[in-house]
Amino acid sequence: MVGTSFQAQGGITSVVRSYVDYGIFDAWGINYVVTYEKSAKLTQVRVMCAALWRIFWLLALGRVSLVHMHSASRGSFWRKSLVAGMAWLFRVPYVFHIHSGEFPVFYGECGPRGQAWIRWVLRHAGRVVALTGHWQRTIQAIEPAARIALVGNPVHVPGALAPLREPAKTVLFLGRMQLKKGIFDLVNAIPAVLAAVPDAHFVLAGDGELAAAKQRVAELGVGHAVEFTGWVDGVKKQALLERADLFVLPSYFEALPVGLLEAMSSGIPIVSTAVGGIPDFIGHEVDGMLVTPGAVAPLAAAMVALLGDAGMRGRLREHAFGRVGREYSFAAVMAQLQQIYVELGEPVGAIVPKRA
Repeated sequence: MVGTSFQAQGGITSVVRSYVDYGIFDAWGINYVVTYEKSAKLTQVRVMCAALWRIFWLLALGRVSLVHMHSASRGSFWRKSLVAGMAWLFRVPYVFHIHSGEFPVFYGECGPRGQAWIRWVLRHAGRVVALTGHWQRTIQAIEPAARIALVGNPVHVPGALAPLREPAKTVLFLGRMQLKKGIFDLVNAIPAVLAAVPDAHFVLAGDGELAAAKQRVAELGVGHAVEFTGWVDGVKKQALLERADLFVLPSYFEALPVGLLEAMSSGIPIVSTAVGGIPDFIGHEVDGMLVTPGAVAPLAAAMVALLGDAGMRGRLREHAFGRVGREYSFAAVMAQLQQIYVELGEPVGAIVPKRA
């Protein structure tokens, strides 16, 4: 399996860690090769060269029967595409697992040769993994001959919902603080929310453009209601999820955000944007509230509506909790992954979960 370092931040790392937790690595004797670490450029080049060298020799010695690579866009895609080419040369099937919400944008940025290479990689994959139906259709439009399988991102789902808190005060954002994540739309919506819910408290967790976000909070005079935590993971992230009464992700691009799935499994009502694969698993006013990206007033109105209506919060979170359990639990997603491996010639793996 090929992906990012376990110390890296982001969705690919979260997904691969969950594979380890559920016993996928042990079941199939998976070797994990890191092609990216968050480091200086020279160090990154060394990491990539070492990864390619290791993969080459594993393939040359016949020690690999299947390659499963996790890819985002741009640099991530180009790195994984080299591995795909090597696997093809050695006649080893590969699974190309696309996690990026910007993949069609990336494809459009490329010239004719780049687009031809992207289509080649997709066409020759044993399977291309799409995260939702939206992404299946998007990838199929780029390369009609791609053999696409749907596999969601797995998330731990507890046996029961925690009690609904009332009154609701804490609004949580988890993610990279970037324009494309909608963090500045969320910050700009805070004054309108506070006008209606004066004791609302916003927890903004993530790295990125922290200085710019803090400056905008200061300009709006809402610093008393905003808490910046920096990037969180593991126990710290779980603690924030347990505090939250509302989860907000106003992104412009998304594939299948792990943060939204974690919020659903934690019983936190959601306000998000109808972009990428999000509408495939969050129905508006069924599993959460969806707004148009960049629409600050509707974003604020949705937050105010949910913070003030315990009945609506209860209905949305119960439906979302049921859906995430059926479609995105470890067991459901790993069954999909196992089917792909078996179809590509692997034996049925004896999966022994390290967590439920």
